[in-house]
Amino acid sequence: MSVTDTGPGIAAKAVHHRFDSLATTKEAGMGMGLSICKSIVEAHGGQIEVASLEGKGACLRFSLPQGWGRGD
Repeated sequence: MSVTDTGPGIAAKAVHHRFDSLATTKEAGMGMGLSICKSIVEAHGGQIEVASLEGKGACLRFSLPQGWGRGD
C-alpha cells in the first residue's frame, strides 16, 4: 500500500529521523505518528518506508506478509 501527498516533501535534514519517536518538523507536532505506524507494521511482520519527493510531496509505503489478516 502506498500513499502520496502533494506537500513540500520531507526536509533533507529530517529524512534520517522520520521514524524516531518525538521527531517532528511541525511547530505543534508530537512526533509520534510514523513511529507508531512503524511499530504496528513491523509487529505484523511488515516493512514501512517513506520517500521524500522534495518540493512535490512525500510517499509512505508499507507491505505486510502474504496472507496477513486472513485469520489462518
